Formats: sequence, C-alpha cells, structure tokens
Amino acid sequence: MNSKAFAIFVGAIMVLSAFAGFVLMGSDQSEIPVAAADSYSLENFKATGNLVDWDFEGIQDVLEMAPENTVMAYWVNLSAPANLTAAARAALPQSMGFSYGSQMYGTRIERLGGIYFNGSWTEMHWIKPYQVGYSSLVIPYENYMMIPTGNDYVTILGKPVLFGLQEPVQRVIDVITGGLSSDSFTLAGEQRADLQLAALGKGGAEMPLSGAYDQFYLEISAVNGSQERYGLDARLKAPQSGAIQKLKDLASANNLSYSADSAGAKLSGSLGQGSLQSVLMALLRP
Repeated sequence: MNSKAFAIFVGAIMVLSAFAGFVLMGSDQSEIPVAAADSYSLENFKATGNLVDWDFEGIQDVLEMAPENTVMAYWVNLSAPANLTAAARAALPQSMGFSYGSQMYGTRIERLGGIYFNGSWTEMHWIKPYQVGYSSLVIPYENYMMIPTGNDYVTILGKPVLFGLQEPVQRVIDVITGGLSSDSFTLAGEQRADLQLAALGKGGAEMPLSGAYDQFYLEISAVNGSQERYGLDARLKAPQSGAIQKLKDLASANNLSYSADSAGAKLSGSLGQGSLQSVLMALLRP
C-alpha cells in the first residue's frame, strides 16, 4: 500500500470514530460472542450472502486468489514468535492488518496475506468468525456482501476476510468465483513457513531488491518455534547483477550460504534474532 493511500485511510478512521473506526465494530463488543478456539464455522458471522471459504495455510493459497496481473504476494503467520512478526511489520509494505489488527475485529488476526496488482492491493485476514454487527448499507457483488468501511474501503467476510479498495476486492472475488488466477509465480510451491513472499521483476523498481530478477521467493521460519534462531531461504530466477551482489553481501555479513547455477541464485542459512530484521529489510526493500 502506498503512503498516500495509507494516510487517506487513517484520516477516514478518524472521521468515522463515532462508528468505532470500522463498521464491523458497529455493535457493542461486549455482546459479540467470540468463537471458541476450536470453532471456525462461517455461520458464526451471522451474515447474509456468500462468505469467502478458502484454504489459507500459506502463500500458495494466497496466489490461488490473486488476479492474473499480480506482481507481489505475501503470507505471514502472526502466531509466530514476536521477533519475526515485528521484523515482517518493519520490512513489508504498510498494512492495515499489521497497523490496526487489534482494532479491526472482535478477535485478533491470526494470519495475514496481501497481494499487489494494477497499482493497488487487497489484504486477507484470517480470524476466528464471530457475530458481526454492521449497518444495512452493503454493496452486493456476485452475492458477496461488501461492507463499506469509509473512503471506498470495503470488507467481505469469510475465511479469510478480504479488505481493501472496492474495485481490487471485486477482482479477487472474480478469481474466487471462477476467474483466472496468477500462474507466474513458479518458485512458490506448497512448502510452509512463517513468512512467505513472492515477487515478479516486472513489477518494477518498487519490488524487493528493486525487481532485478524474473522471480523472487523468500521464506523464513522460526527454528523449532524458537525466538532465537530463524531459517531463511531466498531464491531468485534470472537475477541481474545488482540482486546477485546484494545476496553475496548479505551472505558474507551474516554467515549465510550463497549459491548460483543456470536456474538462478539462492541465499540460505540461519539467522539470530539480532540480524533478522536488518536482513529481511535488505531483501524486501527496493
């Protein structure tokens, strides 16, 4: 999300403070029964219309909802150790889920996804469904009910919840209802990690590592759930000289392994909590 859109949204939140910021929070929170830990039934939303019902275990699930022209996508396990989620918050683009996650719903966001396409974005928030109070002013689209949250932002309930500007959210619904998803991210497979990000060089200089590659894929996980050590695997397809040099520099400075062959380049190894954020920012910032 660009800084201008972020600022506009924050302004909308302030203007709509009488509505507790989000229409989703329109009813008395003390009366909203939060779902039990083992209950994820969509019926708990008590909402009309279609609800999103999609696997959300990793980036591959995010990409299956992403429109054809998507240039970047990420997935984060927000139940991972705090060091990793803090580093992700610092390195990833500004996100409503990261910035306002504890205020947007009657329950916390457990997993967060984001996709970027057509110069815009849509976020995906995995929460435990709970009874939602909202006004009757909803915007139907393919029988999914878009709940306005001010200044053209909408929310569509489900697993995961979709959040973003109206038109990009509609494009995601188009994919969910049978439209074509992106098939350009061949480096992102079915593997699981606490943080996963995929990007295409055609996204331009605003992409991680300034887009100096055909494809970029990154995954990071806490080692055995530890807050001290994190395993990193970064891969590039058809990397350019600038990206190659960045990987070599990071390998040298952080005791990581760099390798390259005809298929591309790879950076891997283990990071301590002290270097996690700096390495992640170096990889994800242009």
